[in-house]
Amino acid sequence: MRLTLAFAAVITVSVGAATQPPAEIVALAGRYAEAYVDAFSAVVSEEKQTQTLVRPDGRVHKTREITADFLLVKLRGAWPDVFRDVITVDGKPVRNREDRLKKLFLEHPKTAPEMARAIAEESGRYNIGNGRRGNSPLLPLIFLMPKVADGVRFTPYTPATPADGPPDAVTFEEFRTPTVMRRGGGDKGNHDMPARGSFRIEPSTGRVLAAEVIGENPDSKISAKYTVRYAIDPKLEISVPVEVVERYWRPDRKDADVLEVRATYSSFRRFQVKTDEQIKK
Repeated sequence: MRLTLAFAAVITVSVGAATQPPAEIVALAGRYAEAYVDAFSAVVSEEKQTQTLVRPDGRVHKTREITADFLLVKLRGAWPDVFRDVITVDGKPVRNREDRLKKLFLEHPKTAPEMARAIAEESGRYNIGNGRRGNSPLLPLIFLMPKVADGVRFTPYTPATPADGPPDAVTFEEFRTPTVMRRGGGDKGNHDMPARGSFRIEPSTGRVLAAEVIGENPDSKISAKYTVRYAIDPKLEISVPVEVVERYWRPDRKDADVLEVRATYSSFRRFQVKTDEQIKK
């Protein structure tokens, strides 16, 4: 089964909702998200993933460690495409990595979308568990973009007690279809996976600090949870993702393994990008 997240989101955001209505803070965060996507495109980082298949009784079934260069490039449309160049798998270098890059970018020039798909397929074959590709630490921001936010209901989050969470959080629930998160494939076609979650946003700037999103549908054979945390990188002087946690499970099968993925990001630097044939450092 392949899970295709056209745009996935699970985010917690510090927003100061106690003093600002959700509409105002969401609008501010939306403007921040639009500018941030442009600022973060063509920034490359080192991504370290730990993928774990966990049995229903809590035992670890299988684990995989992947290190990759992670890059987002705006090849088409307003949203950047994901580029992952896997460096090592379970501590072992990927064979013919340089030849592979040469083939993809230089020897056989393709259109930008074709290159992006080829790279996604190449990187995705190392994953374990449910098929997943195109995952991005920026995907949660899609729910704040004006065109998507129109189909999302935002409300202040008021915890029952201080221990339940920050009083300035904003929750959200998607109500428009087709939804942002969808499971593709199968005889019945795509399944909507309505999202819900929360944001923490810096009230003075709209900067997203963290997020959480859950996408599920009783008729879909898989559900997903996605969380991300951001921090300012002192070298680039912009906010960068520092940790992403993903979780995928089968609501219709209590005996199925749960896939848990934890990714961390470091060594951020900018790339010069040519979308015709080459990516140059």
